[in-house]
Amino acid sequence: MPPSVSPAAPAAGKGRSRPARVAALAAAVVVVAGAVAVVVTVLINGAATDDPGPAPSGPGSSAAALSPADCPVRSTNPPWAPPLHPGDKAEFIEDVTLPDCARVDAGKTVTKVWRLKNAGTVPWTGYSLRRLDFAQQADQCQTISDVPIKDTPPGGTVDVETVVTTPRKPGLCYVRFKMVDASGAILFPGSRPINFQIIVDAR
Repeated sequence: MPPSVSPAAPAAGKGRSRPARVAALAAAVVVVAGAVAVVVTVLINGAATDDPGPAPSGPGSSAAALSPADCPVRSTNPPWAPPLHPGDKAEFIEDVTLPDCARVDAGKTVTKVWRLKNAGTVPWTGYSLRRLDFAQQADQCQTISDVPIKDTPPGGTVDVETVVTTPRKPGLCYVRFKMVDASGAILFPGSRPINFQIIVDAR
């Protein structure tokens, strides 16, 4: 019996009709476009969101809203990323006021203070804390959107404060901020947000 012989492959450009070549090219374009879409989705929903964290802050903001039983909320680390400015570094020192799970009456105005340290080599000028959470609703703790940080030299510490107004309904306010520069760019994309967690009690 003679050995089997595989049919010869058609020469390049031959043996395939023009419609077939067009269909193959179209399929390749779809695959490439799909890959690009996946990459864009990862960038938008991954590191760019900078630790999306739990449900929106504020009691009653959604069916998945946090409750006092969830306090303290444990946030996760975002993907590693270098600081925006080489040599820049921030360290959280302490909650000067309103430690996690502090209880505040509904409809009250209080002051939240964080103490931070400029642990890098870059002077902090024009920096602020920008609120990350969704648009504020009536049942959320109210704050300003950008909390200014006093200019701080390397090695210095600074107290950053903002006024917080609690909602009229009891629940849990979990509000997150990220440090940004004067242009609004996030300075430490690889660091957890700074937050406050307040249990709002019925009056």
